[in-house]
Amino acid sequence: MAIRSHLSKIRQLNAPTWTTSSRKDMWLGLLGRLNSPDQSFQEFLEQYATEGEITLARRDVREIFAEDAAKGVIATIIWSHERGIRVNALSLLVRDMPTLVTLMSISDFGQEELNELLSQPGISVPTASKMLSACGKTYCGMPAAIIDDTVIQVIENASFAGDFPNVAKLRGKSRSRPVPYYQAYLRDVFDICEKYDLSPDMVDRYLAEHALDDMASDIELASA
Repeated sequence: MAIRSHLSKIRQLNAPTWTTSSRKDMWLGLLGRLNSPDQSFQEFLEQYATEGEITLARRDVREIFAEDAAKGVIATIIWSHERGIRVNALSLLVRDMPTLVTLMSISDFGQEELNELLSQPGISVPTASKMLSACGKTYCGMPAAIIDDTVIQVIENASFAGDFPNVAKLRGKSRSRPVPYYQAYLRDVFDICEKYDLSPDMVDRYLAEHALDDMASDIELASA
């Protein structure tokens, strides 16, 4: 299995992961177009932006959320939308911030809670997966892990088929059945973590940042 052959590398990944950076003035411009007296996003940017940039790693968001849930939710939105967000979607998120903070205060999400999160504007399954992971949540008792297009490309590759048997049953359905696909992914990640004594943070980081290069190297070695 591919995961087993790269365990040493996976366990040595200690540097900050899932880091995004966006411009402070971009966010202030978007916020300036809202008809809202709420200044919580602006105050967050003033506190955490440095030299015109707001740079956050997953662990930064997790630490902020642990200290202050409201600031943590703002951090997850900025962190998971590094290229910005539609003004109307941002307007609705600002308006519904108390509801979102209450929702994200739930420790273990179920189907109903996940559906409620996904009903928020601008929040797709990949974005929701980032929010759940960064805030240290579980889904049906399974620690949340991040899924995105790169991760999907890896876990649907034949090299990893043995590691992701539940995903294999939904191959090619990440867009047509995004919630069942994410549920299958979490079950497989949970089993991998149990089997090899890993954390979901280790697994999703490896899949997103290193697995494609390792797959290419393995192919080159096999053909040499």
